[in-house]
This record gives sequence, C-alpha cells and structure tokens, in this order.
Amino acid sequence: MISSSMKDIRSRVVTALAASSNPRLRFIQVELDEEHENTVCLSGRVASFYQKQLAQELVRSIDSDVEVRNDLRVDDSTW
Repeated sequence: MISSSMKDIRSRVVTALAASSNPRLRFIQVELDEEHENTVCLSGRVASFYQKQLAQELVRSIDSDVEVRNDLRVDDSTW
C-alpha cells in the first residue's frame, strides 16, 4: 500500500513539473512504484539527456530520501 506521504510527494512532483519553465518537462508522467516503497517513476519522452537529468533532480529536490526510477526516453526527433 502506498503511504499518504508518498502520494503527497507525487503530487508535489507533478505540480513542480507542470510549473517548469521547460515545456518538455510538463508532459512527464509521474507514478509511484507499488512494489518498491519510496520510489517515484518518471516516464515519457524528453528531447535531451539534460532534460532527463533535470526531471530526476527535481524529484530529489522535493525529497532527497525518495528513490527515482527514471524511465524517460531521450527522443529529439519529435520536437
């Protein structure tokens, strides 16, 4: 079962990505890993490795104890 604190962290990550000045980050999907407690999963496509890292570090800035599974794909052909 996912804790309410993890649900709060997910909500904060979604809000931060939506407010990002980088438009590509606004389309990232954020889920909680039901099998691994304290893990936030990022998925979707970004245009660069920099954006992939930026999204990951945004999660860490919200809670440094959270594990990040970064499944973002770098695909510059769509933008």
